[in-house]
Amino acid sequence: MVAQTDIRRVFRDNGWLTRLYLAVKLKICPVRAVETYVPRRGTVVDLGCGNGLMAALCMLGSEDRRVLGFDLDPAKVEAARRLKARWPSLEFEVADLTEFPVPACDAVILVDVLYLIPKDVQETILRRSFLSLRPGGVLVLKEMDTEPRWKYVWNMLQETLAVKVIGFTLGNRFSFRSQADFRSLLQGIGFEVRVVKLDAGYWYPHTLYLCRKP
Repeated sequence: MVAQTDIRRVFRDNGWLTRLYLAVKLKICPVRAVETYVPRRGTVVDLGCGNGLMAALCMLGSEDRRVLGFDLDPAKVEAARRLKARWPSLEFEVADLTEFPVPACDAVILVDVLYLIPKDVQETILRRSFLSLRPGGVLVLKEMDTEPRWKYVWNMLQETLAVKVIGFTLGNRFSFRSQADFRSLLQGIGFEVRVVKLDAGYWYPHTLYLCRKP
């Protein structure tokens, strides 16, 4: 697993707001654990890449990966592009995930993105991800579960503060799905699904869906 000190070193020259976001994210979200489930080599598409945290984790974990990041927020994409000074092969583009075709790849990453998107559009993005993956490719989907209930309620309060009050993330409504709902949707699309709970030690119902294309 990538060390927190290595991540902070990568972003040390970024603005204070990015560094604050990074410190909070590393504290409350198991992003370092998520990276360990991404294939060690090949083309990885990071949907909703933000400031490039997952892309940096992927490159720190294995430089045999090529990461293409896409996000709706131009300011975050511009911040992510600073990573190219260290890893020139990284690519980041502004894109509306609800509209653009996902490039052909070996893995797709979606980390805490879909809950800000209406459920019908979530399905569209997941189907496009399935079509973009090469046979044997994997979708690494990290979202919040609706159970246990107390963690779900705590997460809703935190997200309301972060999204609607502070404005850390673009969006104005939440569309969380239960674990059973996600599993049914993903299997219906054609994925082989394995669920990994990552919420031990956290106040949030972190859940990982490892979805392999046959």
